[in-house]
Amino acid sequence: MQRHEALRLKLSIIEKRLKKAGVRWVVFAGAAAHCYGSRREMTDIDILVKAVDLEKAKTALKDIENLDIVADLEISTSQGVCRFFMDDEMITRTRWMQLLGVTVPVIPVEDNIVFKAILQREENQGKHDIEDIKCMTKNEKINLEYLEKRIRKCQAERRAKPLLRLFIPTI
Repeated sequence: MQRHEALRLKLSIIEKRLKKAGVRWVVFAGAAAHCYGSRREMTDIDILVKAVDLEKAKTALKDIENLDIVADLEISTSQGVCRFFMDDEMITRTRWMQLLGVTVPVIPVEDNIVFKAILQREENQGKHDIEDIKCMTKNEKINLEYLEKRIRKCQAERRAKPLLRLFIPTI
């Protein structure tokens, strides 16, 4: 319970500081998966911002430890380089949800699924991407048109689609 309280406090500080700094942001990765039904232990908070706001976000949160703040990721995979980024379309689909008792902007479920399908890390690597995809697709209604669009935007067709077909056969 102490870990959750520490994460809750950190999340509250993040929310207040980024709001004050005028930074648009979303919680993504494992914390977002938690919002979308994963019940595994949350260990950290990952924040996605637009590239133009990255330095402003890092400055506002410079004293917060164990926090990943990212923008415009280029992820090398065996199927090529995939991109993952925040854009205006993602922002319009962002959901405000409760996470550890703090209301925060959460990445759309489809975008989080794409992110985790690009990485495809498993428990033996200390990560839970595939497990999280399974939970999110089971617990949430997925907008297939938007999911397909995001896969294309991230240049992740070859990487993500074969895995996602295991959980969403119609993709």
